[in-house]
Amino acid sequence: MARNSYAIFGLGSFGSKLALELSRAGNTVLVCDLNPQRVDDLKDKVTQAVIADVSNEEAVKELNVSKFDAVILSMSSYFEKQVLALTLLKQEGVRRVLAKANTNIQEKILYRLGADEVIQPEQDVAFRLSRRLSLSNIADMFDFKGSAIAEVIVPGHLGGRTLKELDLRNKHQVTVLLLRKPGSTEERPTGPATLIERGDMLTVFGNQQSIIELFKED
Repeated sequence: MARNSYAIFGLGSFGSKLALELSRAGNTVLVCDLNPQRVDDLKDKVTQAVIADVSNEEAVKELNVSKFDAVILSMSSYFEKQVLALTLLKQEGVRRVLAKANTNIQEKILYRLGADEVIQPEQDVAFRLSRRLSLSNIADMFDFKGSAIAEVIVPGHLGGRTLKELDLRNKHQVTVLLLRKPGSTEERPTGPATLIERGDMLTVFGNQQSIIELFKED
């Protein structure tokens, strides 16, 4: 059973990859582009693939866009068309519109025109990579509803104690979710009696700044 329904307008590298991943996850996915080859490449991998100009009012109406849980605009290289498409989607009462931007100026314009979320993939990747390289004990970190989920390496000052002894949740607003030993691919849940050692990989959830301070190198 499909989980949600999405429409993706614009099948460049970002839009095409997103369409494939959403479809593989079991969602209903409609894709749309003016380029016949791009549409043809995905027609057998998504629910529906359509050649259409989504900056045209009649084309947007025919797609019945209000039925989708969200519409993703991935047309940032054709920004004028993306602006027109966003305006039409809002007129048709789409519940949620996400739009891809190439610049901060594009992002501001899209938000002002009613986009519910604006994504700058290149900037987001660069920011995450910079943070990961700067904080060598943090393998990755994602923002999540005002908090963060991170993969971290246990530094020496935390090693050799149980999670109950460390009491990270109460003292630092950080919860340990999973543990992986060095050289292993197995991740296992944790509990109060779990002993962590220097070099262990943890998946944690909590306050972003607390995670950074807690797991920085000795």
